[in-house]
Amino acid sequence: MNRPDLPMILLERRSIAMFKEDGSAALRSSENRFHLLVDSIEDYAIYMLDARGQVITWNRGAEINNGYSSREVLGRNFKMFFVPEDVQAHVPALELEKASLQGRVAGEGWRLRKNGERFWASFVITAIRDPVGRLTGFAKVTRDLSELKRQRDASLVLELALKEERDCLYRAAECSMDALYLCESIRDSNFDIEDFVFTYLNSNVEKMTALSRSSMLGARMCEIFPEHRHNGLFDRYKQVVITGEGYVEELPTERDVPSSPWVRIQAIKLNDGVAITISNVTERKRTEECVLHAAHHDNLTGLPNRSLLRDRIGQAIERAKRFGGKVAVFLVDLDAFKSINDTFGHSSGDGVLVEVAVRLKGSVRATDSVIRIGGDEFVIVMPDITEDCDTLACADKIIDALHTPIEVEGHSLSTTCSLGVAIYPDSGQTIEELLSEADSAMYVAKRGGKNQFRAAVASAQVGQAGNKLETTIHPTSRNSADSLKLVPQSDLRE
Repeated sequence: MNRPDLPMILLERRSIAMFKEDGSAALRSSENRFHLLVDSIEDYAIYMLDARGQVITWNRGAEINNGYSSREVLGRNFKMFFVPEDVQAHVPALELEKASLQGRVAGEGWRLRKNGERFWASFVITAIRDPVGRLTGFAKVTRDLSELKRQRDASLVLELALKEERDCLYRAAECSMDALYLCESIRDSNFDIEDFVFTYLNSNVEKMTALSRSSMLGARMCEIFPEHRHNGLFDRYKQVVITGEGYVEELPTERDVPSSPWVRIQAIKLNDGVAITISNVTERKRTEECVLHAAHHDNLTGLPNRSLLRDRIGQAIERAKRFGGKVAVFLVDLDAFKSINDTFGHSSGDGVLVEVAVRLKGSVRATDSVIRIGGDEFVIVMPDITEDCDTLACADKIIDALHTPIEVEGHSLSTTCSLGVAIYPDSGQTIEELLSEADSAMYVAKRGGKNQFRAAVASAQVGQAGNKLETTIHPTSRNSADSLKLVPQSDLRE
């Protein structure tokens, strides 16, 4: 059984009352006010038909929904709004016949706009009779369901609540897909808000909370949801009442659970209380997170991409400034990767990059960031470095991990890497300086024979000649006492 639309209730009561009053000036004034009210409703097509089905009134909502002006429809039969197959089946006449016999008919069906567009609509037709029972016409309300949106439902509910139309609000709330709470303030002797009491909850509250409405109606908010005093929601609702400013927020239902559903909370002031709607926005949030992740991560390896590079280094520098310590920025470039692509194809090359990403992540700490900046180049950001040997140990692990052949598509492919590293604050004070120094060190390592690591040394350690020094790790001797040696960078570049 279809629920009557909210404007239908208003229209019915007023239409019936019109035939019970006399023809006084008071009646005419009342009718004028009624017509102004009906004409101001734009979300519903509301119009009157005579006993033969011809249109005799036409509100603004009907004009918007159907596309016809009042001059185009007044005096014409309302079958003009039906699709051809329904007209041929005499559906318009049958609906009026049912309404005249039953008093009211409600349902759904296809309708036509002026431009020929079809739309699915709900409708209610009520027979109007004079005091002696003679049929004088019909009141008709049509609602375009094809354009109905959940947020519009919520907005309508809240708008009606502001106008204190509680009876209409309750009916509309039951049709909403959101959970709706109406709450009144409970004030102490100082007139401060100490809690809220639930005065109305729609059926979706039960679905969202697994609590029965009967157990919540009349109960205090903080008795049902004691966590609201600790998570800040109670204070936010209080501020809505105090300031009159609405509150909107999206948050997970459980902040410490990554897979927790997300909800959108909207609250507005309602007399001395609040009207709260809660929508499940989990799917939208997950879609947004997927889009955001794709924008900031490499499609092939799943690593963060260049868009996050400055952010990760910047965060590490700020942490070092606040808590002390150093930051290491590695630049990793695969040796002879182009020959793998040329010899075995890009598919094999992609397989190598995926495995390299896995090995790089396995060579660093969970707090470190491995970023693919393009092609066969990667950046590793290591915050909270306390000893230089931590950097050397990490470089040793990376060189060792990538030195092992990679099995891809039946081929055992060998690839090595050249590493350059810059240390904050020793090698540079800014993101640009660190990246530049790491890049220079990497190229020195590559020119020095590849498969090795070079680290720019602090400017305080630069000799009288003014040349920066670099630490070199060679894979064949990195575990020996002679594995570390200092080489003037300018000499290496020569």
